[in-house]
Amino acid sequence: MQAITLDLNKSITQSGRHIVGADIKLSLRPFIEYVERRAEEEKTVKVNFYKYILGQFNAYPELKDPILPENAKHYSQLFELIYTALSPIINEEKQHYWALGTPVSPCFHYGTNAFYNVFMNEDRCGLKSGIDLPSEKEMEKKLLSAFYNIVMEKFYNFSLTGDQLVIHAIVDPETHLLKYYRLNVDTRFLDVTTRVKLPEFNLKDVKDYIKDERNTLKMLTKIIPPELFKIEGITIVTLTEVTSEYALETVKNLVIHHNESQQGMHTEEIATALKTLVGTDQINFGLIPYIKLNNKLQLNELSGFNSVLITLAKEQGLDEQNYNRLIEDYVGQPRTLIFPEITAEEQLKYPMLKLLGTEGITSYALFPLYYNARMVGCLELYTKDSSQFNGHTLSKIETAFPLLAQLFHTVIIDFNNDIQDVIMDKFTALQPSVQWRFHEAAYNYIQSGARDRNFPIEPVFFRDVYPFYGAVDIRNSSIQRNAAIRRDLYAHFEILEKTLGGIRDQASGCTENEIPKGAAVWNYKHLDELSDREIFKTEDYLQRQIPATLLHLKEAYPEVAGVVDSYFKLTGDKGRIFENRERYEKSMQMINVAVTRHLDEFNAELQSIYPCYFEKFRTDGVEFDMYLGQSIAPGIAFPPGILHDFRLRQLRVLAEIARTTNNLGPYFSTPLETTQLIFVYEKPIDISFRIDEQRFDVEGSYNIRYQMVKKRIDKALIKDTTERLTQPGKIAIVYFNSTEAKEYIGYIKKLQAKRLLNDDLEHLELEELQGVEGLKALRIGVKYQ
Repeated sequence: MQAITLDLNKSITQSGRHIVGADIKLSLRPFIEYVERRAEEEKTVKVNFYKYILGQFNAYPELKDPILPENAKHYSQLFELIYTALSPIINEEKQHYWALGTPVSPCFHYGTNAFYNVFMNEDRCGLKSGIDLPSEKEMEKKLLSAFYNIVMEKFYNFSLTGDQLVIHAIVDPETHLLKYYRLNVDTRFLDVTTRVKLPEFNLKDVKDYIKDERNTLKMLTKIIPPELFKIEGITIVTLTEVTSEYALETVKNLVIHHNESQQGMHTEEIATALKTLVGTDQINFGLIPYIKLNNKLQLNELSGFNSVLITLAKEQGLDEQNYNRLIEDYVGQPRTLIFPEITAEEQLKYPMLKLLGTEGITSYALFPLYYNARMVGCLELYTKDSSQFNGHTLSKIETAFPLLAQLFHTVIIDFNNDIQDVIMDKFTALQPSVQWRFHEAAYNYIQSGARDRNFPIEPVFFRDVYPFYGAVDIRNSSIQRNAAIRRDLYAHFEILEKTLGGIRDQASGCTENEIPKGAAVWNYKHLDELSDREIFKTEDYLQRQIPATLLHLKEAYPEVAGVVDSYFKLTGDKGRIFENRERYEKSMQMINVAVTRHLDEFNAELQSIYPCYFEKFRTDGVEFDMYLGQSIAPGIAFPPGILHDFRLRQLRVLAEIARTTNNLGPYFSTPLETTQLIFVYEKPIDISFRIDEQRFDVEGSYNIRYQMVKKRIDKALIKDTTERLTQPGKIAIVYFNSTEAKEYIGYIKKLQAKRLLNDDLEHLELEELQGVEGLKALRIGVKYQ
């Protein structure tokens, strides 16, 4: 919090005068009186807080009189108490743009750091250079509007419509764009008085004068000039950052005339135009664009677009399946339906026509509309006066069909684009198996209006799905990588020693102090004993410090230029010092490409059987998650044996991957081996989409156990040994219950019969992991070709 008097009058007007001519004083008396009233009326424990506030203020009897601006700083403790009383207790001060100021004046005496940061430099000695304040004329207009709003409410019991003050703030140093703030003013703590009797008039007397704000202020300054009034009190202001709203509003104003009718905002005007076209206001219309979501029609959802039949069906509680079936039948066989007078026979054939009779509708017609030979919607025409329903009416309305079809076509395109925009903004590129659920979420987000208000989107989750986890890891990948780095460093030091020897031989004037001392700085013969951290420090020394030293020597002793240039050539991007690392990376890349190809084919195979969620992650190897359940494909029956089928296929693909990576061995420039791992979790879990991470994760505290085990089992050891569970050429299957082991033994036997697995099955118990105990495992060797 800051007790700084920031008087923007001085920046806006050259003289620093108060723009409004009333007698305006800073005073805490109205606030004290307000708290006294609340203390008398309050029946809850809040009364104790009010009494505490009054006790603090009573210690300053001089507060019955106004406060001089230069003395405001002496009451910062009371100002802080006002801030505490008026602000939510959990508000963070650094994010709250709040200030206390002189009424009806851009003069502030106390506020949060965040508030002052908007206007002032860090040293609080002046305004920021980039700030853009209103002109004197514009500020006068806004302050007069605020002043008369207070006066009119106080003395005449009605308010004027004054726009809120928008301040063009400083240029954001990160985005180089302006930030915008809206000023919200709390005027509860003001005492407005006048020394003369005011003229009596009501809204009816002045209605002709307040049609235009400029006329309103001009009239009021003549009838009741500001000099007649005295205002004492404090104004509480809060700034709300509206940069996003301001930007969106600007964009919206540019496109609104183009898109309003497409979003159902001009349907009444369209209906009026159609009535004009047919020559009567007794005919009503229903506009129904055929918007599809997941191959299901969405009717009466967009604002303004509706069907009288569907509306009546919903209002009268008709089963949704009944009218949905009618819609589907009509879409499957579209035709023009005309009922000049709805008869009992027609009601029997089309039962929904009975609904029209409840509203007194006697005539009805339904016309399909086509765009490029594809039906894009329907037009309803209905009336309670059948005499208005004639051939002349129908022939007239037909001339509007091409225009309405164009409108519906555009509405459908915009709807689909909106759905995709929300999905890409709030989610990510999606797998077809779960895309339908994101479509629903995006649709609900748009229809509820949450998108316009920038509210959070609804969570996307799937209940009771069976998880599958598999991992193909490169054995000792970190050790192999670090060994390659050490070998490259060894080569680098050999080149460096030879270079420094050449410099000593050719630069006779060079002293030993100018040349790095090998024995003192490094001992490359002991590289194998260095820690990873020391390795990184050594690399930094070689890549940054040595080149600078050599360039200095080359400049000081031109005769060593050839030796130095030779060094840089040998240690460049194509030199020997990266050779071992490149060999390792090429071998690892070969494995990852082969594994990824297998998993992509495996995913395509699974999706052809039953939709499921499949996601793979690249590490030093490849991990993959699968989720299978009815909730992912609610429209497709969940076969009873599909869980066992998927588990067998998962085991099979890991055996095939192990074979492939083994067969790649002769092509590796650095020998690498892979391990294969499966984690079996019998119980179904819930998963939800994490928007911040753009991926699915487990939902609920109980289900977190699955995720926790999955992340730790790759380092699991066999009980009472130091042997890792995962071994090259083998598949490890981790589980909790014996029923799962029995199930997988059956799968193993099937793959042994196909000569994919060896006859060396092991039953193992695992060492307790952090927070996880009772894990067991099967381990089986892969039969290589």
